[in-house]
Amino acid sequence: MQEQQVTIEGRAFMVAPPFMTLATQNPIEQEGTYPLPEAQLDRFLLKIRIDYPTQVEEIQLVKQVTSGKSGESLDVSAINTIIKPEEILILQRIVAELRLDDRVYDYAVKIVRNTRNWPGVSLGAGPRGSIALIRAARAAALLAGRDFVIPDDVKSIAIATLRHRIALAPELEIEGHNIDTVLSSLLNKVEAPR
Repeated sequence: MQEQQVTIEGRAFMVAPPFMTLATQNPIEQEGTYPLPEAQLDRFLLKIRIDYPTQVEEIQLVKQVTSGKSGESLDVSAINTIIKPEEILILQRIVAELRLDDRVYDYAVKIVRNTRNWPGVSLGAGPRGSIALIRAARAAALLAGRDFVIPDDVKSIAIATLRHRIALAPELEIEGHNIDTVLSSLLNKVEAPR
């Protein structure tokens, strides 16, 4: 990922900016796949959980994929481009310049540092977690139409930013706890600046 290239059958191909890596994880069929090491997981900005669609959404999906089509082909000709690569690069520069009060930096770092000694967490997030949390909070602020970051931006994106950067202790997993609930508990205890 960091090399901004892909390798296919031993041949490297450079990928033009904006370079983005998306990965999917199917917890049901993992035969022949291996979990990524923590150092590689840490390079992903967010881990977004997508649940099953609602019944109405699933009916629409099934109709769209099966009406007048055979096999697994999906007609994507009706999909419109909503943003061009050059525009993404401009937005990335704008996001990088959004203002942050030192107290917001402190808040984000406190959240991440607390993952390192939180009860039931066996592996906390490292400094990349703090960096990712600030970058994601800046993007959240821009999406909210602001040119500055507030503590709520940090809090709103913290779980998606940190859930793949920590590991629970086995006893918590046995008790049925999950990373999201542990992170929610942590977020409720770390005081946000006013």
